[in-house]
Amino acid sequence: MFGFIRCEDMVDVRRLKMLQMVQLFKCEEDAAQAVEWLSELLDALLKTHIRLGDDAQETKVLLEKHRKFVDVAQSTYDYGRQLLQATVVLCQSLRCTSRSSGDTLPRLNRVWKQFTIASEERVHRLEMAIAFHSNAEKILQDCPEEPEAINDEEQFDEIEAVGKSLLDRLTVPVVYPDGYDTCSYNLSLTEQYFGSPSDMASTAEHIRDRMKLVSLKRQQLRHPEMMTTES
Repeated sequence: MFGFIRCEDMVDVRRLKMLQMVQLFKCEEDAAQAVEWLSELLDALLKTHIRLGDDAQETKVLLEKHRKFVDVAQSTYDYGRQLLQATVVLCQSLRCTSRSSGDTLPRLNRVWKQFTIASEERVHRLEMAIAFHSNAEKILQDCPEEPEAINDEEQFDEIEAVGKSLLDRLTVPVVYPDGYDTCSYNLSLTEQYFGSPSDMASTAEHIRDRMKLVSLKRQQLRHPEMMTTES
């Protein structure tokens, strides 16, 4: 009788271990999938999240959309971390070594680091664009009957400085770590640009056009006779 009960216990233990093994394999596969998803989000960020908006309002909308996009990436990263933590617990219970979590965790952390760096750069550019467009629109939309309200050289200087900084920023690549070189064991760095050269040129052209309008407004305020002549 006791032998029969003991056999049943052994069967239950083996059944539990089999279920844990299935769970372990599933967690490993899903964790690897989370890394792939996060990599795809990084790729989309660099290749499609390019525009800076034609005005302040549109740029604010783009910034809000980007924050929601980051929330999706954060959830994906957290999901991958949770799965990898589960594999550790299951391996401890099974007294085995995970097939993939040893290299999946570094990959997950590396891609997340890359995404974070690229995302922060995207936010910085959008915030600069909002400041540029907001100040430019204030200058360009002010009533010509009250030129003294905007006849401030510092305002024009600030817009020009932000515009030039933004143009310079467009030419700077995003640099992030890409693991270690297997031969030298030095940290390998990767450079990536937002979009293609044509995308960059299109964005820069719009900023330059807005800067030209602000410059023209400045000249008109300096020489009111220009406005009289044109009218």
